[in-house]
Amino acid sequence: MTSAITTFIVTHNWIWVLLFYVILAVIIFINRKKFTVESKFILMYRAKWGINFINKFADKNKEFLKIIGYSAIGIGFVGMITIVGFFVKGLYDLIFVPSAPAVMSLVIPGVQIPGSPVFVPFWYGIIALFIVVVFHEFGHGIIARAHGMKIQSTGIVFFGPIIGAFVEPDEKQLTKQSSHIQQSVFAAGPFFNVILSAAVLLVLLLILNPLQSMMITPSGVTFSGIQKGYPAEQYGIQKDVAYTQVNGVNITDQNALITELSCVKPNQTVVFTSNESNVTVITAASPTDKTKGYLGVTGISTKYVVKSDVWWYQGLYNILFIIINLFEWVFMLSLGIGLANLLPLGPVDGGHMLRIGLWDVKGKEKGTKWWIRISIITLVILIILVFVPIIKNLLFKM
Repeated sequence: MTSAITTFIVTHNWIWVLLFYVILAVIIFINRKKFTVESKFILMYRAKWGINFINKFADKNKEFLKIIGYSAIGIGFVGMITIVGFFVKGLYDLIFVPSAPAVMSLVIPGVQIPGSPVFVPFWYGIIALFIVVVFHEFGHGIIARAHGMKIQSTGIVFFGPIIGAFVEPDEKQLTKQSSHIQQSVFAAGPFFNVILSAAVLLVLLLILNPLQSMMITPSGVTFSGIQKGYPAEQYGIQKDVAYTQVNGVNITDQNALITELSCVKPNQTVVFTSNESNVTVITAASPTDKTKGYLGVTGISTKYVVKSDVWWYQGLYNILFIIINLFEWVFMLSLGIGLANLLPLGPVDGGHMLRIGLWDVKGKEKGTKWWIRISIITLVILIILVFVPIIKNLLFKM
C-alpha cells in the first residue's frame, strides 16, 4: 500500500508540490506569532517591503497615475460585464452542453484539479502567480498613494494553500475619499493585470517567439490525442510521436500534413513514417462527411528541433524555452486573475466597485441590499461552476 502511494505521488510529479507546502507549513508554524488570522482561514504576514518604492514612484508620477486610475474604472466595469458574460455562458454550457470544458477553476500550481481543462505546472505557476499578484497589489498601492493615502503595510497572505501578496492602504483614509477615487483604487489592481498581460504578450510576439523561431526548424508532426474506435487507434498511431512522412512524402509541418490528407477517401491506405517505424492505416468515413476519409486524431501540431547540437546553443535554447513558458503563464494567469477580481462579489475588487456604484445610484441602505443580493447570486454561481465539474469528474472516475 505504501509503495503504491509513493509510486502514485512520484508518477504525478506531486512530490515537489508536497515538499514545498510541507516546508512552507513548517516556516509558518515557526513564525506563527508574526501572522494574523483574518476570516478564520486567511493568514497575513504584515511587513514594510517596497513601501518606500511605492511612495517615491507615486509621488513622482502623481497626476499621470490619477489619470490611469480613473481610466481603470471604465475598463474595470467593462471587465466586470465580460466576466459575468463568461459566467452566464458557463452556466448554460454546464446545463445544456455537458461535454463543454469548465469556465472557472481553482488554480493551485502543480495540482491537477479534477474537471479543470487547465493544469498549471508547479514552478512556472508559483513564480508566475507571485509576479502577477505583486503587480496587482502594486497597482492598488501606487494609485492610493497618488491620492495622498498612506500605505500602512505590505506582506504575504495565504488563502489556505494559495499564496498571495497584499498592499494595505490606510482604511480610514480610503473610506473618506470620494466614490470615484475609491473605485479607481479598487479598479487599479485588475487594470494593472491587464497592463502586465499586454506587455508580456508584446514581448512574446515581438522578441521571444521570433528568437525561438530562429533557433529551431520543423521536423514533422505530432498528435496530442487519439480517438477511441477510429483507425488511428486501431492501427497503432501514437500520440506525441513525430511523423515525418505520409505515403512517402516528406511532412515537415502541420500544413503539409493537412494538404497531403485533404484528398484522402474512406477505405484508403495511408502510411505514416516516424524515426521508429511505419504505420499503415485504412481510413474510415468522416462522421460529418461520408465522402472523406477519417483517421481519428486530434491536436495536430508541428514538431520542432533545435538547429544545432552544440552544448552552448542547446543551453541558450533551453533558457529561452523556460523564459517563454514563464511569460506565457504570466500572461494567462494575469488576465485570468484580473478578470476574476472583477467579479461582482463582496470581498474582491469588482465587488467593492459595484458596492460604491450602487451607493451612488440607490443610496447606502438600498445600495447595500442590492450589493448583498448580487454578491450572493454570484457566489452561488461561482460555487456551481467550480465544484460541479470537480464532482462530475470524480464520480465519472468512480
